[in-house]
Amino acid sequence: MANTYYSYLAFIAPNSDANLIALKNNLDAFYEPVTENKPAIVLESNQINLVFEDDYRLYIAFSEEAYVNEEALEIAAEHKFDWNENSFDKAKLETCSKRFEVWGDDDFDMEYFNDSLYIIEEIERFSDVIIFNMQ
Repeated sequence: MANTYYSYLAFIAPNSDANLIALKNNLDAFYEPVTENKPAIVLESNQINLVFEDDYRLYIAFSEEAYVNEEALEIAAEHKFDWNENSFDKAKLETCSKRFEVWGDDDFDMEYFNDSLYIIEEIERFSDVIIFNMQ
């Protein structure tokens, strides 16, 4: 992940219904009624880019490389709570070999903080996803 603003890792368990196309469709539906500063939501390869009118960007990449499970094992050993300060199923996290990686451009005034949370809320709608804030 290039930047640290709004940096989250959402680990996807093997039996989860989470996928990038469904996430894009959910974000499209969420932003459908927005009339002011509505982002363009673009799916390219394994990444969704949300591009706002002022060219601010939030990114969601899908990753399933070998390091994903290695990092899941490390996080399971080192963390007690998820992004929302809730305990999580360490055994389930240890089985994860896929994840969404979420981050944004620099946002010193936190103008896009709520948008980052909207993304996390949409990811949380999927089953068996464990999210960590990596800032």
